[in-house]
Amino acid sequence: MMMIVYAETVDQDVMAALTQVDIKKYIKMERVIGRSPEIENMAQEGSIYWTEKYILLMLAVKDEEVQNVTDMFRKLKKERPVKGGYHVFVVPMEQLL
Repeated sequence: MMMIVYAETVDQDVMAALTQVDIKKYIKMERVIGRSPEIENMAQEGSIYWTEKYILLMLAVKDEEVQNVTDMFRKLKKERPVKGGYHVFVVPMEQLL
């Protein structure tokens, strides 16, 4: 499972890029707020703790697809930098039902 957090201002760019790497299935949570008062010193611009509206995207992809998606976000980060950045995580997952 890949979990990706990015600023909602680049959502159209992300959706277009996902189409280019042939990702059609995802879970998309909009209006996610990034804030963590316990670690206020980390709340700086460009970090995931910066208070801004984000989108959280969850992709259930095969291991061999992870690199393509990661490369896509690296390219987006370079070509379309955004306040708050792009944050890509891989989370182990096991389907139970």
